[in-house]
Amino acid sequence: PRSHGLVVKTMQHFGFMVHRGECMEATPLSPMAHSSVDAEMTVLFADEHDGLLRMATLMVGSAAIAEEVVQDAFAAIGPRWESIEQPGAYLRRSVVNGCAQVLRRRDAERRALDAHPTPPHSSLPTRLIELAQALDKLSDRQRLVIVMRYFVDMHDNDIAEALDLKASSVRSLARRAMAILRKELQ
Repeated sequence: PRSHGLVVKTMQHFGFMVHRGECMEATPLSPMAHSSVDAEMTVLFADEHDGLLRMATLMVGSAAIAEEVVQDAFAAIGPRWESIEQPGAYLRRSVVNGCAQVLRRRDAERRALDAHPTPPHSSLPTRLIELAQALDKLSDRQRLVIVMRYFVDMHDNDIAEALDLKASSVRSLARRAMAILRKELQ
């Protein structure tokens, strides 16, 4: 029930860690545990934030929206810290999923409003504007694959894992996307 979630969040807010089991038990975290988790999260933030932000910006085409997606991913990791084996991979997957959600919502809004793209900002270099417009011609999955492969330098196996696809599907999406980009950027 809802009240159970509220109790758990309240307990966590006051420094208790809630463990899963037959019955919920709470044990206070020692100051040492707090500082250790805080230190680990600080290091993770320093290591991952900028790369995740670049990846998300390229995926969604907006630095502001990308920052929200990345911040949401970091916020989500806090309550789950103890159960996450690979925090960096968890964050990348969360950011990719958040970007995919933004792109789906954007696509739905476009269809609903039958909106036309807004004119690009005149201070951007022409090639960058052309690239952004060409990326808009790709499907969401193609755009994600291209950004992750060429702008974030991720390997096909890592992209496949992040998008829950086979590596062969990633290569196929990339090949089709590159054909579209070549046509658009001629």
